[in-house]
Formats: sequence, structure tokens, C-alpha cells
Amino acid sequence: MANKIIGILGCGWLGFDLALQLKKQAYQVRGTSRTDEKLLQLSEKGIHAFKIDLQEDKIYGDVQGFLEGLDVLVIDIPPGLRQNPESDFAFRIQLFMRFVQAYEINKVLFISSTSVFEDLEELPTYDEHALPNATSNNGKKIIAAEQVVQEMAHQSTIIRPCGLIGGDRHPVKMLAGRKGIKNPEAPINLVTRDHVNAIIIKVIAGTLDAPVIHAVSEPHISREAYYQNAAQEFGLEAPIFEKDANSVGKKITTVFPLGE
Repeated sequence: MANKIIGILGCGWLGFDLALQLKKQAYQVRGTSRTDEKLLQLSEKGIHAFKIDLQEDKIYGDVQGFLEGLDVLVIDIPPGLRQNPESDFAFRIQLFMRFVQAYEINKVLFISSTSVFEDLEELPTYDEHALPNATSNNGKKIIAAEQVVQEMAHQSTIIRPCGLIGGDRHPVKMLAGRKGIKNPEAPINLVTRDHVNAIIIKVIAGTLDAPVIHAVSEPHISREAYYQNAAQEFGLEAPIFEKDANSVGKKITTVFPLGE
């Protein structure tokens, strides 16, 4: 099992940590980045690094060297829709999946997002059986990318992490001291990086097998209660929430024991 060759397309905050954990478990690991600094960091950790960039017109980099002989591919690249809302994320994934098919990679894990689900006043609950229903530009494009992977991969697992936290990364740092924050009663949907990577590693090892998995680890208390508690823990000024309007949101759950 540990002799498997794992490729991680996108070694950012989550993917780099995943690469290190897989390396510790004696997997052969290949990782990609668009920056020379991250490529150097990967190489220094014994990870075979490739500079690959998915653009609208073509894929730049040594795709063959990265994909050839892979047992499992993890796709963990940001859609880039905040900087470029018109970007066709699904098309870029489709371009890459053509190479994945050509090199006959058996298993593809796609790191998606819970933004495929709509926030509503009813505060609906979505588990893995729920159909994606987002109406936002970002949500619809991620739904389309998921469908591309599901249609083109021999075997696929879609992993939908909630908001990622861990180490020094926490959204309360951006909310501290702010006033008029909306949706105080909406439930929190957050997950630690360690939790997400534990799920990914179980899927790679074959001990967790499902077409879709939600990754959530934090309790579903209200946004107001959670962030006020978190501000106190971090020694920050508590945010003040706006209570004149109804809260909109959602609750992300999972049917898998590891998922929550």
C-alpha cells in the first residue's frame, strides 16, 4: 500500500501538509505548484516537485512527468473565481482530466467545497445525499467542476471540506472587533486541516470509500456564539453581530463516522 505513487495537483496550505503526511507514511509523493519558492520547499522535503499551471488556453508544465505511473491523483487547486469571476474552472479541470484519462490513472480525489450548497433562511441541513443547489456564480462553477471529475475519472471521490482552520489560520482574526456582522444564528461549518487530510489518507489507503464525503469537525453552534468564544480564546476583541434581519445559512453534516 505504501508503495503507491500519489500525485497532488496543488500543494497549497492543505496540499503541502498532505504531501508531508503521505511522505511520512512511506508513500511516493509528487506535488505541483506554480511558484518556485513552494517547489523548492517540496524538493527539500523529498517530494518530487513539478511546476504546473492550468490556464484557460492550455496546461503549462511537465504534465507527463507528473502523471505517468500515478496510482492516485489528488486535485486541490483553488478555482480562482474571486480574482477572475469569468474563469471557466470546469473547463480547466476538463483539460487536465483528458491527460488523466490518457495516463489511465485509476483513482482521482477532487477537493471541492461546501459552497455547492445554498444558504437559506430555513438553515437547511445538507449531507452527502443532498443534491448541490447553489445559485451563486462561484457555487455553480464548482458544481460543474465536480461533474467533470465524476464523468471523466475511472474512480472518483469528491471531498467537500467546510471552512478550513488550523494552526494560526482562523476566520475570527478577520472578524475581530468588527460590527454589523450578518447571520448571527447561522450554524458554523468549519473543519481542521488535520481532519481533512485524515479523510484523504483513508480514501487513498482504501479504508474509506464513497463517491462524496463531507469534511466537518467543529460543533454546529451559532456564528455569534462560536466567534465570540473564539475571540476570547485568541485574546481578540469580540465581533458584534447585526440582529435586525433573519439569519441565512446552512448546516453541513456527514453520514461517515470520520466526517464529524
